[in-house]
Amino acid sequence: MSAYLSAMKAVGGVLAAIGLALGGLAPVSAQDVAKLRISMHQSSASPEVEQIIRPLKEFIETKSGGRLKVQVYPNAALHGAAEGFKALVTDVTDLTPTYPIYQSRSFGFNHVSSMPMAFPNAYVGARVNEELYGTFYKPEWDKIGVYPLFYPVTATYDILSTKEIRSLADLKGMKIRGGGDTLNRIIESLGASPITVPSPEVYMAFQQGVVDAVLFNTASILSFRLDEIGKYYMPLGLSRVGIPWSVNPKTFQALSPDLQQVIFDAGREGSILYSDYVTRDTGAAVEAMRKRGITFVELSAEELQTVREAITPMWDDFIKRNGPQARELVTALRQKVEGYGDMDRETFVRLQHEEPVKAMWPGR
Repeated sequence: MSAYLSAMKAVGGVLAAIGLALGGLAPVSAQDVAKLRISMHQSSASPEVEQIIRPLKEFIETKSGGRLKVQVYPNAALHGAAEGFKALVTDVTDLTPTYPIYQSRSFGFNHVSSMPMAFPNAYVGARVNEELYGTFYKPEWDKIGVYPLFYPVTATYDILSTKEIRSLADLKGMKIRGGGDTLNRIIESLGASPITVPSPEVYMAFQQGVVDAVLFNTASILSFRLDEIGKYYMPLGLSRVGIPWSVNPKTFQALSPDLQQVIFDAGREGSILYSDYVTRDTGAAVEAMRKRGITFVELSAEELQTVREAITPMWDDFIKRNGPQARELVTALRQKVEGYGDMDRETFVRLQHEEPVKAMWPGR
């Protein structure tokens, strides 16, 4: 054991202490504990922190037997929403949401996770993204040097407006907040003008009239208090956005195998927590908007078909922009979605626990 400790000390005293703790033969002491930083731009009072971060923190600390201590940094304390990749590479944080949609030049295939009407619900989206990762997404991540840990999708993106809207025709010429890439293309397809605004800046842009409306995921409308500003809500169900949560590669590789397993298992748990949050808070947001008196703009079947026809060409454009293998990716996605159908929570939880996607092991 002394030779082992000497070798570990050559790498770093902290890692040596962790190595002793992992054997399970020594009690956990202060020097045996490794700290793991989880960061996000959402408010400390947000549903995301309450429903995802705190349970995930508890899972990691309990599963590791106290050998991993999680420190949570909300409110963009460590970095902004669009800086997750950089924060991981430069060792500012250890686990954080990352946004391929903000990185149009670095990603191509990964943008399929945000294509219109790709997934029927959050559970299917999270599972299919993980299954596509090893074959199609991974090469893009390897170039960046960051490890995705789990790959959930948001609630559907719908339109909330300060200006009166009663039909699709009312969207023409409006300035609508988009989140970049796919979301902006959707807005253009509807005849409106996309304005890229990062999530933390949406409230001010909406309040000050920089944008007339926002294309925003419904589950987060309350988190960002957009229901305080919007007067008209159009539930189009246009898209979900893939938001992989990623881990610091140096941090992960420095852990011994059993603590790496804890982090991998935390990823599976995180996918469940996130998908549950999306499903639960979509309903909560809809109920809150109705109570606030926001007008719900229900489109006719004919108008909804017009929307589908307007955005369907985006799939062909995605294939053209990303080359021949992109067609294989789209085919694989559609086959997997069809196979899972409208997968329920019970099935998703069983799969994540009993049949985890091994390709999602960081760095594998």
